[in-house]
Amino acid sequence: MTLRSSAGPRPEAAPDGRRPRVHFTAEDGWINDPYGVSWVGDRYHLFYQALPGRVTWAPNCGWGHAESVDLVHWTEVPPALEPQAFERGCWSGSVVLDDGDQPVLFYTRITGDDWSVGSVARAVGSADLRTWTTSRDDCVIPGPPAELAVHTFRDPFVFRHGAEWVMLVGAGLADGGGVVQYRSADLRSWACDGLLCSRPNNPDDEVWTGAMWECPQLFPFGDGWVLLISVWDHDVLHYVAAATGDYDGRRFVPQSWQRLTYGACAYAMSAFLDRDGRRCTLSWLREEPQNNPTLVGRAGAHSVAAVLAGTDAGLLALSPHPDLTSSARPRDLSAALERDSRVDCGSDAVELSFRPVPGLRLSIVDRGAERAVLDFTATGELQITRPGFDVGRVPVSAQSDLDLVLDADLLEVFGAAGYGAFRIRPASDPSDTAIDVSAPHPKLAVRRRLV
Repeated sequence: MTLRSSAGPRPEAAPDGRRPRVHFTAEDGWINDPYGVSWVGDRYHLFYQALPGRVTWAPNCGWGHAESVDLVHWTEVPPALEPQAFERGCWSGSVVLDDGDQPVLFYTRITGDDWSVGSVARAVGSADLRTWTTSRDDCVIPGPPAELAVHTFRDPFVFRHGAEWVMLVGAGLADGGGVVQYRSADLRSWACDGLLCSRPNNPDDEVWTGAMWECPQLFPFGDGWVLLISVWDHDVLHYVAAATGDYDGRRFVPQSWQRLTYGACAYAMSAFLDRDGRRCTLSWLREEPQNNPTLVGRAGAHSVAAVLAGTDAGLLALSPHPDLTSSARPRDLSAALERDSRVDCGSDAVELSFRPVPGLRLSIVDRGAERAVLDFTATGELQITRPGFDVGRVPVSAQSDLDLVLDADLLEVFGAAGYGAFRIRPASDPSDTAIDVSAPHPKLAVRRRLV
């Protein structure tokens, strides 16, 4: 087992330590979908849905903007987009940085009271990505093609493919979810190619994909392509699903589907390349319940950055990005954990790496009270019991290590068989957080701790 922790304080950290340290949260208000993550010059840029001044969702979202040198410690800068007089909201989209020296972003423009079907608009940015300009005339796609009978339409994702640009827009169809594809030579005039991919809304499928696909992302990976979608069904947000398959520039043909996230927390996953060219992801981590008016000051967070890889079993798997470790300072542990031991975490964010074995139990506590209990079962599952929440479950593999990231009330689980994200009960005394370990074997080896 390896334990790592990060004690580096965020400049905006709450005095009582209840704000996460290595997960991005807004200074104020609501945040959700991350997108447009890019390494430019000497820093990363992150864009995201933002609603300052309130802790529940509303349609008048804008684009928040933050910067970082290491994918761990983010600094908010002025918002990139705020709704203009001719629009109700500026919803999720994507950023294009490889069209000469002029950054362009595409977003879902919401007007009036019909929030199901958006239009796609563009904005032009400055070289430092700090200033963006749009107008009423910058609507490039007024709505979905009539012949497809689309009932829900949003979240443009734009990328270069050969000599042309491709735009994907998430859609809800008469019989399930899908993605509409468009094509352009100049990022201004777009022609519809029809459906990139679609799938019936069949609850009996091994991997159910719902009535509408939000936040579609398509990118080359290994010898093929990966399509990421977030599963939406009748105004309920479920999880992220992924398909691997083939793309010929017009159609994506899935070869296999998998559920990529577990728990009621992770959603709206965004893929990007880090400064070293690794394929990475960030996700929105929702509150539980998702719209909680009792919150004070802020709502929502983003996951830690993760690296995407293929497994021997043919699945996609996530692991914490190396920046999470390199941002902390090492401290050696002189002894291995005994069968029954306690690891004092204080108010640090910690990463725990180990090989899961049936019978292993980890209890997250403060002042003697349990905040969450993690049990590893003989059926290859991690069960997470959390006071006040439903039981969480993540499939695990006994043949590979598991990484847990605990940061305030956020718990992320990374393994070869699945990724999960969960809210747990906030600490009554954040400085007293500890992990009690009950192991089925006399010793559980611990190599190092980072503080």
